Amino acid sequence: MEHVMSAAEQILRTSGAPALRLGALLDELRTATGERALQAPRLRSLLESRPDRFRVLDPWRGPWRSVGRPDGAQPGEPWVVAVRDLGDGAGVAGTPRAIRRIRESVRWLGVALDARSARCVARWQGLVLEGLVAERVLSRAA
Repeated sequence: MEHVMSAAEQILRTSGAPALRLGALLDELRTATGERALQAPRLRSLLESRPDRFRVLDPWRGPWRSVGRPDGAQPGEPWVVAVRDLGDGAGVAGTPRAIRRIRESVRWLGVALDARSARCVARWQGLVLEGLVAERVLSRAA
């Protein structure tokens, strides 16, 4: 499964985002590696077994997770962050410096935060989403 872990790091590096949802990473991995049988619970356990390479941050961890939606769908997916410095943090060549800084700052905050604190993870998730909005605005302005 080392090839899956290497592919996951590469996808996180080139995604152009500081973190990816587990489902999005799984879809990308299936395409990149051809591992069609790989399921989200297995991928999550693989990622969590390598804390030197990945952080899995779940804002819905806790007693409220079972609440869910009326249609039975889970309320949210965990985020996956690459721990190791994966280069310039740009993801895509030619990315403006301000966007690279936002991405790297949010990624490093994800690496450093207390994953046991639902409040910290929820705040970090808000930063990820606000960072994506800021990127869109900065891209339009450039």
